[in-house]
Amino acid sequence: MNEKKGGIQNQYQSTDAGTLAFDHNEAVEEEVLACLEIVRQIRKDYKGVAAVQSGLAGIETELQNLRMSTDPEEQIREQLRALMKVPLGEDKSLRLDTFRKSGAKATVHSEEEYIEHVKKMVRNTANNTALLMLTHQHDSVLEALLKNLGTIDFSSYKALRMKMEELSDGPHLWHYNEKKKAFLLEWLMPFQQDLDKPIERMTEEEFQAALKKVERLRDQKLEEMTHLMVDSDREPFRAYNRAMSPVINGRDETFWGGAETRNEFIALMNKLISRFSFSLEDRYLIFRTKDGGFSYLIGFADEAFDMAVTTADGKLGLYPHVKVFVDSGEGEYKELTLESSSSNSKVYYNSLKTAVVPFLRAAAVMVETELSDEIKGAFDMWL
Repeated sequence: MNEKKGGIQNQYQSTDAGTLAFDHNEAVEEEVLACLEIVRQIRKDYKGVAAVQSGLAGIETELQNLRMSTDPEEQIREQLRALMKVPLGEDKSLRLDTFRKSGAKATVHSEEEYIEHVKKMVRNTANNTALLMLTHQHDSVLEALLKNLGTIDFSSYKALRMKMEELSDGPHLWHYNEKKKAFLLEWLMPFQQDLDKPIERMTEEEFQAALKKVERLRDQKLEEMTHLMVDSDREPFRAYNRAMSPVINGRDETFWGGAETRNEFIALMNKLISRFSFSLEDRYLIFRTKDGGFSYLIGFADEAFDMAVTTADGKLGLYPHVKVFVDSGEGEYKELTLESSSSNSKVYYNSLKTAVVPFLRAAAVMVETELSDEIKGAFDMWL
């Protein structure tokens, strides 16, 4: 997971997710060839879509001319940049560089380094796909990609290279990147009234500016409407996200008293995570009460991704969890566990109710959802 401070990473910038093949150099001819491959694949995958075919008309010829050009390299690169934006009509366009094998920027010195690099890319892509499937639970293409990624054998360099080429040449990554962009469009939609222009008519630069503006608006709205704040410093909590909470999680029905209430919790957490996760690579988020009394880790534990390929009843087996931390003084936070409550279960569950129920109410406000009496009363079963 990328934890860049002061910056935002999205699918246009990431070279570690959704780019499953790479070459050994950055020669301009290689860049042109990569774009040619993408154009041909898009034309093949979307041969029945008139807007795509029309938008790509002539692009392949221009790329071939660039490949043979004797112009200075910088001039060729400038012309290549101009070809990145392909009009699809109705003020819509796609960017070829979104789907380029941007991993080509990596320098690989050995077979071992290649394998380790691909392991990282595959893991991040699998995680992103799993997160996308939270809102696209019956998407057969994403599910096929996820299962395919789970079968990759990293023991053979030669076989791995062949597998990466196979994945890169197929339609799954195009579909995956389309869903990633749709994720960000949906992320912006609740704030359309606060933006200067309809989202679907924005240029690439306007779109990126809108994402940053909405991130600020979203945090401001949270503080205005609830008793919560988003904590941007998640690093101190990283170790706590390795294992799923044994109590407040979406995997087990016992705590919630039944599958229906458990599923309500899952749906609420998925909506909250989608609203506050600008980057698909965010596995967990930290919220803090304004008075500093409690902090909440919500999201998907590292071990939850080990279940990502498992499906049950047509739904992805990736479950959210919540961990609660109490301010122990001087900015130090301690996880609220049964052991920290002197192993007194009544004290422990009463503390959980005091901390978590107001948090769930605030979360529901942010995602325009009304909590059932069952989910609010689930904690009472254990008092």
